[in-house]
Amino acid sequence: MRHRTRMLAAGVFLAPALAMIAVFTVVPFVQGILLSFQSWDGVSLDAPYVGLANYRFVLHDTEFWGSMKNAVVFGVVGLVVANAVSLVMALAVHRARRGAAFFRTVYYLPGVFSTVVVGVMFAWFLDPKIGVVNQALKATGLDGLQHNWLGDPETALIAVAVVFVWYHWGFGFILFLAGRQDVPQELYEAASLDGARGWAQFRYVTWPSMSHVTGIVSVLTLLSGLQIFGTVQVLTNGGPAGHTEVPTLDIYQQAFQFSEYGRAAAMSVIFGVCLIVLACVQLWVSRRLGGSTGSRAEKGS
Repeated sequence: MRHRTRMLAAGVFLAPALAMIAVFTVVPFVQGILLSFQSWDGVSLDAPYVGLANYRFVLHDTEFWGSMKNAVVFGVVGLVVANAVSLVMALAVHRARRGAAFFRTVYYLPGVFSTVVVGVMFAWFLDPKIGVVNQALKATGLDGLQHNWLGDPETALIAVAVVFVWYHWGFGFILFLAGRQDVPQELYEAASLDGARGWAQFRYVTWPSMSHVTGIVSVLTLLSGLQIFGTVQVLTNGGPAGHTEVPTLDIYQQAFQFSEYGRAAAMSVIFGVCLIVLACVQLWVSRRLGGSTGSRAEKGS
């Protein structure tokens, strides 16, 4: 009787949240899948069933798969570069004896801006004529390095990736810093008694102890890189000539510019399945690496 009462109370508290998830997540998800088998321009009352035509179009759309490659680039850059920068900054701030509060604020500051503000700000920084970057190169005598960073197909993707790293390193920095502060000092004292210093302490104490934080940050950063939208839209809008196109922007353009909602839904389904698979693989790899490093640490201790 008591157990039943607790279950009933839990159901009452969970009901509003479950209802919100059903209305704003499950129903649109199912509608999106159904729409991917229809042809709809967003206005007409009639949305004829077209079977797998939308999926056949997407599978043969070179622009969409090109955007998928760019998304993978952003995901890898976020996973490797942004996380490495975040981890180094977190370890440095944790060891800092002075100014730790100042550096915590400065390093996390990029994350408080909206993507639109970041995009507008860096579009001005990287402007080929009046941009701060080219002006700084000119002032230091490096005129030969001045460049149209966002307008050149060879540098546009790199420039946007750099902006993405700058914008997202604050998120990883805060989580890595919290994870480092949770590592017991006794482990470092024991490692010191065994003669471990510097890199050895990081490899056998810090890294295994922070494996759970690393796994969470890695998955969230990877998904953030793959789903990048606002930064690309404001900086380049997919240009030049589609060299910075990403799936989210392609889906947006198919739906709201070309009124091809069925194709956009098919793209969303394919892209969503790819994200789920990648997230599962990333979680599996993180757990395997965390488990193996943890086992080595236990054996070493």
